[in-house]
Amino acid sequence: MKQNEIQKLIADTMEAEKKALFCYACYHLGSAEEAEDMLQDLFITLCKTPGIVESTKNLKSYIFRSLSNNCNTLKRRRPQLGFVDLESREVVEKADLQPRDFEQEYALINSLLNSIPHEQSEAIRLHIHGEKTFREIAEILEIPEASVKSRYRYGIEKLRKLIEKEN
Repeated sequence: MKQNEIQKLIADTMEAEKKALFCYACYHLGSAEEAEDMLQDLFITLCKTPGIVESTKNLKSYIFRSLSNNCNTLKRRRPQLGFVDLESREVVEKADLQPRDFEQEYALINSLLNSIPHEQSEAIRLHIHGEKTFREIAEILEIPEASVKSRYRYGIEKLRKLIEKEN
């Protein structure tokens, strides 16, 4: 495959998944600007490594896996604010469960997702914000579909219990 054909394939795939990629990155990073930058950087990186793109079986899954890895790397590099155990957190007011804007919604969702294991929160993010099926998530994470389903289910159960406890 020629370089320009590979770039077109990458561009077409990312364009077809634009909304899901952007939503996933926004809710992972908490910033539309960072999400846009992350997607631009990913596109450039993929275009610079045509061999990887040619050798991958499922480009869409590879793009989501790369985006997930890049988002996780960026979040790890951010200064850590420290952890607060669940018992000492302030109780979320019912009004806070009705976010007024994206930043408040992100903060609420991120707070809840950070309260459960990373494997479970990643399955939830990919399914809800990335609009991926369990089969697609299994391909992205390179794990069995049954594992994705159980991670998602256990994560949702833990989130439900946290919300009920705080209400």
